Amino acid sequence: MAVFLDSRVVASIYMALWLNLALVLSSDHILAKAHKDFESESKAQADFQSLTKTAQKKTLYKSSAESVLESKGAVDFQVLAKLTGKNAITNIDFKGLAKLELKSAITNCTEIYNRINLLIRKTQYPYIKRCLTGCSANYQDAIGLIKKSLVALDANGYGDANIWIAGASAYSTACEDSFQELVHQNSPIADMKTQFDQLSSSALKQINSLVKRGRLITEGCSQTLDKELCKCTVEFFLENKGLGLQGMAKLAVENALKYGTKIHNHISKLLKTTLDINIHKNLKSCSEFYMSATDKIKDSLPALDSKRYSDASTWVGAATDWAETCEDIFAGKSM
Repeated sequence: MAVFLDSRVVASIYMALWLNLALVLSSDHILAKAHKDFESESKAQADFQSLTKTAQKKTLYKSSAESVLESKGAVDFQVLAKLTGKNAITNIDFKGLAKLELKSAITNCTEIYNRINLLIRKTQYPYIKRCLTGCSANYQDAIGLIKKSLVALDANGYGDANIWIAGASAYSTACEDSFQELVHQNSPIADMKTQFDQLSSSALKQINSLVKRGRLITEGCSQTLDKELCKCTVEFFLENKGLGLQGMAKLAVENALKYGTKIHNHISKLLKTTLDINIHKNLKSCSEFYMSATDKIKDSLPALDSKRYSDASTWVGAATDWAETCEDIFAGKSM
């Protein structure tokens, strides 16, 4: 039984490794696309304005928002670094970047809120004061919603986070709309709102990338022996190691090799003590399978270092097959 449980672990690690290799390719594509999308940022911002108007109907005039919103906005990483007060943004992580943007959005919203209250005290025009008073309440609510989105993001509640962010943007848009309707001019904080829109738009994009990544993880782990172990393994690498995707894939390779070697050694010890003829026969086969599996994992390391992902994936896939073949033997499946 110990062999069975340990081999389940390593088989899931092999599959997690394969998934990490897929993530290297897909995430490189996602990031490259994000940079390319900056060339059409004006269209992205127009799409975002449409998003906030939709959210306005759901959050300002209804008790709850039920749909998961999709954002097409994109912000260049150099611009984003400036917006968030950073010299540069490196080692991009979707969740970490979204949190950075949301915290910066709270700071931006607070500055707008304070600016509005200062203008309320100074203005002598009734209609402008009326608009500003409404804007003060709008931005106070927006700050609260962005804070809620951070809590949801920490809890991996990406759908809720999207709703709160879009709702905050809807409140911000309501402020501008009131000025257009009552005094037929832009609000005095319109320029500050632009920064908030950029941060909100990009945060939504990062969160939607997290949703896509989650789907990829779920699909990739659906074929493993222990789905939850696979998902937890991949999420741990992605969220806690602070590595690039290729670094995480290499870390997974090294862990798979370590566990595969450990299992092979454990099987060798059992072969010396097992008296049951059938179990001994199965263990001998498993010993050969895990030796082949670890050899394939060793082959994948130089391929990964040289970014030959197709070769690495092939060898990792072969290693997974060898590990699962051992499981099939103990499960009584025909070869």
